[in-house]
Amino acid sequence: MSEKIYGRKPVLEALRSGNRAITRIYLLQGSRDGVLNQIEAHAQAKGIAITLETRHRMDTMAGNDKHQGAIAVAEDYKYADLQDLLDIARDKNEPAFILLLDEIEDPQNLGAILRSADAAGIHGVVIPKNRAAEVTATVIKASAGAAEHVQTVKVTNINDTIKKLKEANVWVVGTDIEATKNFYEYDYRQPVALVIGNEGKGLRRLVKENCDELVKIPMAGKMSSLNASVAAALLLFEVTRQRNWKGAAPNSPPTVPRTPTYPITPETVVPTYYAMADSPPERDFFRSGPDPALEATDEGAPSEVIQPLESNEPHDPPGNNKGGGFKW
Repeated sequence: MSEKIYGRKPVLEALRSGNRAITRIYLLQGSRDGVLNQIEAHAQAKGIAITLETRHRMDTMAGNDKHQGAIAVAEDYKYADLQDLLDIARDKNEPAFILLLDEIEDPQNLGAILRSADAAGIHGVVIPKNRAAEVTATVIKASAGAAEHVQTVKVTNINDTIKKLKEANVWVVGTDIEATKNFYEYDYRQPVALVIGNEGKGLRRLVKENCDELVKIPMAGKMSSLNASVAAALLLFEVTRQRNWKGAAPNSPPTVPRTPTYPITPETVVPTYYAMADSPPERDFFRSGPDPALEATDEGAPSEVIQPLESNEPHDPPGNNKGGGFKW
């Protein structure tokens, strides 16, 4: 099976990641800029066929006019296994950093969350199989292609996944309006899995009960909730702040680790703490830039343009006004 990825950044990131086979690239006739040139260079380096098409034909293939002059025909998105996420943490010698999404339904929200998750350096994201958005072309477009770099697991039962994470020495932190602890007061330097709830209903009761700890984002205004993707980003970067920046950890003592039984052994349990750096690790944390072998350093800067395309960024901002993922 195959699917079409559309949008300049999503197509470019799919080529960069190399996570799935791409059989053909379609580009809009008469249009060129920095990103399209990079797409062409990557495709040629990988031996992928490139076809120039009219705008009408591109609109028909994408099913909309948001393709920005680039469409890729790729094999279906490959979901990872839960063990893959733990293996990534072990191989990097880092405490596990996982995000669980409890029935996030809006594709724009899921795309925005995956974009933040990639930027925060997460080891992977878990989504439920039912009553939730999946990783589709729309989600990849909303993530600006970041979904191609994030290991995503689709599970039948979130509560069973929480149990397995606990057995693997991972502490599960959910979000709830009635929590007594603010999200920045928890110590995230130990292996942790964050749980973000549905846009309107928040965490389901049983999921909430299975969490080791519940935290909240304090709200100072009239609104009682944040958009799910915004709330997720706050927690994701709090984990990164504590693990990588000096003096970021809260004063509360660390939680005593569990004895891991599944699926890793005590000999492979990662260290409880990161070594604190003197300043934010900018070179490691942020994307290092284009591939010098294929791409110019002024990524996105237009070269000679025959027929300019619309903006490289999505016209519609990610997320919506359904409400926060935390039910605050």
